[in-house]
Amino acid sequence: MSRVLPVGRVGIAGLVLFSLAGSALAQISAPEASAQMTDGSQGNPQHTPLLVDLPNVETMRVTLHGRPRTYEQRDNCPVTSTHTNASFDGGTYTAQGGFAQGEIAAASYTLPSIYFPLKITSAEFLIAQQGAVVTTTTQWSILIWDGLPTEGNLVAEYSSDGSTLAHVVMGPGTRGTNVQVSVDSTDPDQIFIFNPNETPTHTFTIGFRIDVHNSQTANPCFTAPPSTRNAFPATDNTTIGCGTGYGALQAPTENWLYAVNCGANGCPPNGGWTRFSNLQADQSLFGTCFTGCRPRGDWVMRATWDPVDCPPPTGACCFGTAGCFSTDLATCNTSGGSWKGPGTTCGTPSGGVFPGCAGPVNRPPVARAGDDQSVVAGPGQTGATVVLDGSASVDPDAGDTIASYRWSEGTRVIQDGPAFCSTVLSLGQHTLTLTVTDSFGATSTDAVNVVVIGGAACDPDLNQDGNADQADLDYLIDVIAGGQNPTNIDPDFNRDGNADQSDIDALVNVIAGGTCP
Repeated sequence: MSRVLPVGRVGIAGLVLFSLAGSALAQISAPEASAQMTDGSQGNPQHTPLLVDLPNVETMRVTLHGRPRTYEQRDNCPVTSTHTNASFDGGTYTAQGGFAQGEIAAASYTLPSIYFPLKITSAEFLIAQQGAVVTTTTQWSILIWDGLPTEGNLVAEYSSDGSTLAHVVMGPGTRGTNVQVSVDSTDPDQIFIFNPNETPTHTFTIGFRIDVHNSQTANPCFTAPPSTRNAFPATDNTTIGCGTGYGALQAPTENWLYAVNCGANGCPPNGGWTRFSNLQADQSLFGTCFTGCRPRGDWVMRATWDPVDCPPPTGACCFGTAGCFSTDLATCNTSGGSWKGPGTTCGTPSGGVFPGCAGPVNRPPVARAGDDQSVVAGPGQTGATVVLDGSASVDPDAGDTIASYRWSEGTRVIQDGPAFCSTVLSLGQHTLTLTVTDSFGATSTDAVNVVVIGGAACDPDLNQDGNADQADLDYLIDVIAGGQNPTNIDPDFNRDGNADQSDIDALVNVIAGGTCP
């Protein structure tokens, strides 16, 4: 049944409300379903509000390889489509906490036919956790359809593998991650939406699927994935109250849920694809509110796309100061000229001199690879995910920009594209180099040292009898209660600074085959 989980503040600015809705969304066990909400309403087991505070939202950038195709260039690019007005870097959200493994959050975007074919350049979605007591690892997939998800063509599907595409990993506490999936603009393979045969929908769809939760533990049709051990996709409205807040759902027919099949009583019945507009809303009967499973907000998702292909920027191409024409960098270089940068002009010649060619000489950019860092690998792991940040790099020339970022280790190129890079490094010391290139082709480099340290594996055999079993749980419970400790264990098994019930829960998880805290 619905219940409100009290959560203490974690020293942040802004209240964040996470509510549960969906298919198996927040369905729980029968004993719990007999209770009432704290406001007297009768809770639907598929709707459970979680009050949360987030200090900010981390960004995880992922670079994809796309699908090859070539089309003529067009203007009006790039363009971002979204149904939410929420911020992607912090604020108030609703986490769909009953969202189960295999379920998909999706948003469809309908555009004028003149924009097709178009090229998807990036897709973003917000995933968050409320008061997690363990580090959560969520395995996910991004899916892109040419058309609606119910009848369109699935043109791209990429799944996290912990290496090429990182899983979403968040430490204990209340946290959020904006997963930003981009397609490397320098890669010959891209993701295209063709709108074949001028179909009436003129639509494409972006979807996010949770492939493996950190800890689902049970059948989600009867027991929701534990809210303190998992992360969930988020919507943007936080209104609580029977039948209220639905007006804030800006696109009820363009937000989608693919749900697991929980039978006739599931939400929706028998699972599958459903628009938010078709999900059950709250119902009031004889003064009692029976909560439904329709979210009150839009998915916090957005997609950026180009009407194929965006033309390169133009600027003044100079031959000394006496010759000039406007073109792009590649054409200028082929012509033997000196390009002055995007948006620059030749100007009206005076005395045989083009004023746009008499400006200062281009100065190279300044690469900043970030501070040296040490990363601890998980217990028994031979490597760790490292996030590199070159966004502090700058170009000293007004109007000039950094056109590309390259991360490499020795001769191995790790990533070409965005300033941020998420990669898996083996144990030991690594020197990684960031090379930035400005619009004129000038470059600069900077290095960052990263040390990956092996993490010590925890030992669940606390009583040292050769087995990890119930006897070890009994031993830990006795020590926490003040009993004798002949094996001299540290009762703070999860290393959070307290010896309490959470240590017992962590030990249960490890004995059951889970990861060390």
